[in-house]
Amino acid sequence: DLHSEKLAGRTQQVYFSPEEAENYTYSFGTDVDFDQVTEIDAKNLSSTQVNSQILEKMKQGYGTITLLNPGSKHCMIVGILNRLKVTVKGSLGYFGCGVIDGPNIHIEGRVGWSCGENMMSGTILIEKNAGSVFGAAIRGGDLVCKGDVGG
Repeated sequence: DLHSEKLAGRTQQVYFSPEEAENYTYSFGTDVDFDQVTEIDAKNLSSTQVNSQILEKMKQGYGTITLLNPGSKHCMIVGILNRLKVTVKGSLGYFGCGVIDGPNIHIEGRVGWSCGENMMSGTILIEKNAGSVFGAAIRGGDLVCKGDVGG
């Protein structure tokens, strides 16, 4: 009988130890200082240029970045596999903040569909609304939208 079978096996609960903190970062990760603050004005930049500038600022040690004039461009703040604090002064388009592992992102506007896709850790806080497939394939972290989600 299928329902009387006793289930056995290993637990899926994982225990973390602060002494193993070096195991929770990527070998190619960048040391950033959250007290080092900078801005990126996205008004005349493509999404690719914005993402490249974010990575460059991280390599320079900046841990806090404010993104100005995002203009609802698509695919911004993606592929960040590092601790970082980002504030977006405006709205993002589709696929914003995807494939991230570690950053804390605050979006003061709206986001298009598929925000936070494949998020592994970190936080994303959206002050307004989010499009559909919000947090698709999320694996960890906190994804919060203060407005409406979908449709």
